[in-house]
Amino acid sequence: MDQLFILVILLCSVALAHWLAQKPVGRAIGGAILVIVIVALAANTGVIPTASNAPPLYRYLISVGAPVSIFWLLLEVRLSAVRQAGLPMLLLFALGAIATMSGVFIAGWLTGADAWLGEWFGPLSGMFTATYIGGGANFNALALHYEFVEAGNIFAAATVVDHVVTVLWVAALLILPRLIHRLAGQSTPAGGEHTNPQSKALADNGSEAEVNAQKRPAMGDLAVLLAMAFAAHWASLVLSAWSASLGLNVPSILILTSLALVVAQLPVVHRLQGTQMLGMYGAYLFLGTLGAYCELSALLELGRLGLLLLLFVALAVLLHGLIMFAGGRLLRQPPELVAIASAANVGGSTIVLPLAQSFKRMDLLLPGILVGSLGNGLGTYLGFLMVRLVSG
Repeated sequence: MDQLFILVILLCSVALAHWLAQKPVGRAIGGAILVIVIVALAANTGVIPTASNAPPLYRYLISVGAPVSIFWLLLEVRLSAVRQAGLPMLLLFALGAIATMSGVFIAGWLTGADAWLGEWFGPLSGMFTATYIGGGANFNALALHYEFVEAGNIFAAATVVDHVVTVLWVAALLILPRLIHRLAGQSTPAGGEHTNPQSKALADNGSEAEVNAQKRPAMGDLAVLLAMAFAAHWASLVLSAWSASLGLNVPSILILTSLALVVAQLPVVHRLQGTQMLGMYGAYLFLGTLGAYCELSALLELGRLGLLLLLFVALAVLLHGLIMFAGGRLLRQPPELVAIASAANVGGSTIVLPLAQSFKRMDLLLPGILVGSLGNGLGTYLGFLMVRLVSG
């Protein structure tokens, strides 16, 4: 399919989602959810390709578009806000890792997965533990180690289920904090009213970003921001490759965030307008691309195996969420913080971007990215631990 046509559909989907989000019903749903739904519908009805036939454009938008958008949004970060968000985020991320392992273990028992997965029960449990603590690289690391790629339809089913559940959980995380506030009879911090001093302090940086976003960016500002973002992304890839040659293996996303954090403290950068606008647009485009990976038709083609695997993984993530939000409640942490920590577990660093933007909590973007990167390092080890636990 023509790459330019696919890009046109994605861009139109972002525009449509933004327009619908200005309407009464759309405002209640939110533009982030709308763009996922619109693109998922387009993909599953054959207008654009799905994950099984993903064009290079999808991979490019995820591998380049997401880091560049993160760079723009990090330019609003001030170190004082990051320090306040750091420790609670780290504690919730650790809780999320425990919740993922518990969820996979309990879901396997509830669904009797050892019976219908047979010899692949252990490796699959480890793979989903790894990916929902770290990310796709951890999933693939275990798949290669246990030669799971040779399992044929089961490997295909696992890949599709991973994409579908991740997208659905991200969509749920965009809604849950707002719902929790309404059930508790509280105003929603994401809308600018904060229910406790800690939440207000964490949002100071986001409020500054809101003020800046209201100013019309000049052509020069946009030109500088575009040049800075793509240069930083290129530099992060080069430096990551160089570190790998030295045996250090520093992820490019950590280098990118470090560069953005340093640049963000410069007064001249504070005067640039348009960071929020560019970052928000990039976040929507990234979410739209994720929507294309929600390939429901592939699950139906896999029949009973696909549905059982979907049930197993969906239960694991649901249990992860229940433990996370219950723990966040006991620790008296705002649900936005819990949601971003969960997203860092289940989706990795780049998934933090659309949630922080949607909640208007840019102070949580950098801590979320950092713990997501920590998950990349720990996910494989905890995945292997899960294989040992379920295999006896």
